[in-house]
Amino acid sequence: MKSAKTSEKKMEKIEKTTGYTLLIVGLLFIMIPALLVLWMFLTGAQFPQLIPTLTGESDGFAKAFASFGNVCLIFFIFLVIVWSGSIISSRGVTMIKDVKLNLMRKSLKEAAEIAEKLEEET
Repeated sequence: MKSAKTSEKKMEKIEKTTGYTLLIVGLLFIMIPALLVLWMFLTGAQFPQLIPTLTGESDGFAKAFASFGNVCLIFFIFLVIVWSGSIISSRGVTMIKDVKLNLMRKSLKEAAEIAEKLEEET
């Protein structure tokens, strides 16, 4: 009987730890792109060149299109990273909530059992 309770407590502790870990990882996935964008805008750093800019041509439209394409691609990549971070953190919160709900159900069940025993004794 005690080993079952101890294994349940260990499983709850593992689920809770995993939930907090997922929450922290998800928040990091959300914060890192935001900080990188802020850093790029405040320092005037150049965006990574995913679409190569033609250096030999003097056509302003081609250079502007390549720069705009690079900014759009970086924005899309950051959106995907933030989106995945929100999914990861929501899974972590769900795991933490499930552990707390299970604990509340157990405590309510134990309180009901104690109340039944007290009624039987009187």
